[in-house]
Amino acid sequence: MRNALSPSLLILTLGGSLTAAAVEAPPQSDLPQALLMQSDPNDPGGGGGGGGGGTWVPYNYRCTYDQLNIDQGNGRQKWAKRWQQGNPYGLTQWGGLDMRFWDSAFSMEANNAALAGTWLYPVYVDPNNTYAPWPGPGAPGSATAGYSGAQIQNLAGTYKPVAVQMDALCEPGCYTPDQEVLLSTGPLPIGEALATGRRDLVTLTPDATFASLTFMDNPVEHYTLDQRISEQEIVTFHTGSGGVLRVTTEHPLVVPEGNLKKARELGVGDALVTQSGKSDAIVSVEKSLEWVRAHNVRPVTADPTSNILVAQGFLSGSQRFQSEYVNELNRLLLRANVPDSVLPARP
Repeated sequence: MRNALSPSLLILTLGGSLTAAAVEAPPQSDLPQALLMQSDPNDPGGGGGGGGGGTWVPYNYRCTYDQLNIDQGNGRQKWAKRWQQGNPYGLTQWGGLDMRFWDSAFSMEANNAALAGTWLYPVYVDPNNTYAPWPGPGAPGSATAGYSGAQIQNLAGTYKPVAVQMDALCEPGCYTPDQEVLLSTGPLPIGEALATGRRDLVTLTPDATFASLTFMDNPVEHYTLDQRISEQEIVTFHTGSGGVLRVTTEHPLVVPEGNLKKARELGVGDALVTQSGKSDAIVSVEKSLEWVRAHNVRPVTADPTSNILVAQGFLSGSQRFQSEYVNELNRLLLRANVPDSVLPARP
């Protein structure tokens, strides 16, 4: 039986911001049965609806049904914290705080993410309905869909039914499924890698620097997969070498300075870094709204440098950089004891 507040709250990686415009979604195909059968052994809710019905071995998804943009995520987080303290239903089990709105165990994580420019927002489940997802304020398809962050923040606490509880934190950032990631046998589209259960990811070694870009086999801990096709903002970079990379706006990419920046922060005149360590200038950027399932991947290693993988031939951050490593984005991961003379030169 799942506890009233499960200790296994999770940070989940989602795709980019949504548009409020009414656009007809394309037909949805059901997920393969194999995806639906696997579940996280550490999740008391399992994969059959408890905790939102995600799959976790080796991939997970839980809250695509409730995607918000950055402004809305800001408003949802502030709304949840406001009513955690406001306690509109008079619950006193947690020192006067109603943690069904917001679990304090994740306040530090959310605060660190905010400093890095990312608003982690809570999503909810209904324990009176087999822990099915409950669409929070601003959720697509809800009565408050399209609300701004300020409008969400000002909603009454009684908007959420008393029993509905916080289940996870969500955030943006992923690849489109056609983007190739480097595996031990060579590049493969991440959607195909997930579908075929490939675990043989290749990443940088923990001691890699620009002076010595060394790689290693690094097994996949899990993939992240949006549960449903949804409309997301996609950034397409074209580089001087002819390279093309398509990611959501919040995805972290390695730049020649040796740190990572989010895709939305990069433009013409900036550069990406290739698998060989060379700087590759961005010559054009396209932004589009597309109906896709966004994907990401996370290796078993925990250090930041070996969480840099190769996508479409470019160095890119793993899913960990959208969760526990959000504060590492601006740190010089690849420059330790490396003189400027060996950094990738801009063309």
